[in-house]
Amino acid sequence: MNICSLVVHAKPEKCQAVHARLEEFSGVEVHGGEEEGKLIVTVEDTHQNTVADTMMAFNSVEDVISSTLIYHYGGEDLDEEITGETN
Repeated sequence: MNICSLVVHAKPEKCQAVHARLEEFSGVEVHGGEEEGKLIVTVEDTHQNTVADTMMAFNSVEDVISSTLIYHYGGEDLDEEITGETN
């Protein structure tokens, strides 16, 4: 499993719309930043898409200026933590 945190830059007057568009993606959650035009976003792998595919798709979202990866975590131990299973 992979989890990433990003800052997605958009024009402040368009941030509410960008926020809504981003949350349409599976595994995406927006945590704020609309006032500054810099949305704080987390992305997780899903059964439909990997984190990398989702982040690349942000580039085609209308009114997104750029996105910057801030943090990435990936590993099997996270899968174990979430499911409670060990190998």
